Amino acid sequence: MTKMESHSRLVYALRVFTGERPACYASEKEFFLVSMGDMEEYLRDLQSETLAEARAGFIRALEAGLVKPETIDAFKAVLDPLVSNSDFKAVCAGMAGSREFVKSRLLAVKPLSLLDEAKKEEALRDPDARRRLSGAYSRLNFPALLKQVEAAPHDLAANAALAKARAEISDYCGVYKVPLRGADTLTPFSMSCVDAALAAAYLLFKGVNRATRRDL
Repeated sequence: MTKMESHSRLVYALRVFTGERPACYASEKEFFLVSMGDMEEYLRDLQSETLAEARAGFIRALEAGLVKPETIDAFKAVLDPLVSNSDFKAVCAGMAGSREFVKSRLLAVKPLSLLDEAKKEEALRDPDARRRLSGAYSRLNFPALLKQVEAAPHDLAANAALAKARAEISDYCGVYKVPLRGADTLTPFSMSCVDAALAAAYLLFKGVNRATRRDL
């Protein structure tokens, strides 16, 4: 799948997810789970392709001796939202090294997936990822939604909470200017916002299932 295909599929899936639930789904739970799986795949591909493209461009400039301060700044702007804080610092610190050293640092970097981090036990999560995940979970008002389900642990409350969660994600995308139209472009920052929202949604879904005695 090309970067453009991943981009188009993610934007479309996100737009559907934050809209009215399609009639083909029997419940919010079903729609939530299927949509999350699709968006996780598209986002993972897009993050990897975006990082690979930016890295390849920077390495070409490096090998041609064309790296200038503005080249480094532009590359850092792409890299920062896509990787862990520790990887970003390592790459920045390594910029003063030899050409081969810089290349080796860059080739070792992988995208940071908050969704992957959300699936770990909290103590095992990357510290920066844990902070970002906690922030998104709170901003999306998910603690209050989970409390509602815990107070009335049945499918009706669970489906209502998940429907509200999708509306909260729609508002979140609006606040952080995440485009939901196919013609718009998801920047690396937009991707990080989507990643944070989906990771927080995963935690909410897991909590809702736990509250209704249906653990993932």
